[in-house]
Amino acid sequence: MVVFAMNSVLDFLPDHKISDTILVLGQCPSTRNPRVREEIKKSGKIPTHGTYARLERWMDHVGLKEWDFHNVIPDKINSYDIKDVDETKLKKAVKNKKIIIALGGFVERVCKKYSISNYKIDHPSPRNRNLNSKEYEQSMLNELKDYLKTHASI
Repeated sequence: MVVFAMNSVLDFLPDHKISDTILVLGQCPSTRNPRVREEIKKSGKIPTHGTYARLERWMDHVGLKEWDFHNVIPDKINSYDIKDVDETKLKKAVKNKKIIIALGGFVERVCKKYSISNYKIDHPSPRNRNLNSKEYEQSMLNELKDYLKTHASI
């Protein structure tokens, strides 16, 4: 089975405008389905389900039209080992960013290890059972929106 790594927001949102100040850090996003990846590249839109669609909806919901993305493990698919983090690429990605949003506990631990100030939200994976509760998801997004209001000019 072919698995493609998604290292840049432009891999899944080709027309997206990247922010110089806000970075979303994720962990090993990929699509196992090459047809879906080609669909994304051709249409410039992500499917209405799944991790990328949810992340895009979340960023729209909190008022972020521009944001950047970095995969903390850009060269290895589905690794959950902190030793696989590419420190050089990570430090380059976070340099000069004012706000770092960490997707999930693993990325939060990476940030702690490398002393990167961040705001953690849940990972947007459809497998994240916390997100079965719409109330939980809404509360998390409202808290992120409040955080952004006090730390960014959105």
